[in-house]
Amino acid sequence: MERVTLEAKTREGLGKNQVRRLRHDGQIPGIVYGRGREPRPVAVDAKALGAVLHTQAGRNVLIDLAIGNGDRRAETVIVKELQRDIFRRDITHVDFYAIDLTRPLEASVPITFVGQAAGIADGGVFEVHLREVVVKCLPTQIPEHIEVNINALGVGDAIHVRDLVLPAEATVVTAPEEVVATVVVPKVVEEATTTTTVAAPAEAGVPSAAGAPEAAAEAKPAEAKPAAAKSAASPEKAKTEASGAKAKSDAGQKAKPDAGTKAKPETGSKE
Repeated sequence: MERVTLEAKTREGLGKNQVRRLRHDGQIPGIVYGRGREPRPVAVDAKALGAVLHTQAGRNVLIDLAIGNGDRRAETVIVKELQRDIFRRDITHVDFYAIDLTRPLEASVPITFVGQAAGIADGGVFEVHLREVVVKCLPTQIPEHIEVNINALGVGDAIHVRDLVLPAEATVVTAPEEVVATVVVPKVVEEATTTTTVAAPAEAGVPSAAGAPEAAAEAKPAEAKPAAAKSAASPEKAKTEASGAKAKSDAGQKAKPDAGTKAKPETGSKE
């Protein structure tokens, strides 16, 4: 495991203005804690911290943090957490965790994939589910990375955490059944197959163009029934109306003679 030295200084001001001033001067505010000690605010040079994090060990690099507050005592730490600007991705804060080199600890180790999956040649797509796993070991035995050969990975195959090969001095903490990587069928092909399967029953249920006129012809007599009923009822209605008209005519004819009879006696009396 790689080991480097980093200069730091004790941070006096804790307000926002002080933090802005530090960042403006090329310093990164941070804090040191762990091993039962009280948290201690510090500041480190931004460029020096960037160089430390770009070593082969990455964030698992062992750092001898020399705090220049007069006694320049150094303590071994690792980077526990980094905060970054959401837009520029610059480091805005760093947490250092003090460690004991004689006691095991948990660390996240990156996974490196080597080769090309055989399933890609058959139209499969290589998917990565985990890019790092958590292991437990002594600080000086933290592996820089875990190498995984994927050449034999076919379509439908998967690599799990239990398949990873770790150094003898390290034990994996991540759940062994978790999937690290797999080769799957492209989603476009899966969607096309599903669409074809679903569309077939739908097409079977659609009536043909030749059958459409027959269905319409069968519907027409049903629609014509009210009209036929109406036409059947019309002769009875006409008969009733004719009977009524005849009755009115007979009544009129009876009324005329009565009127004439009443008129004659009146004329005779006047003579």
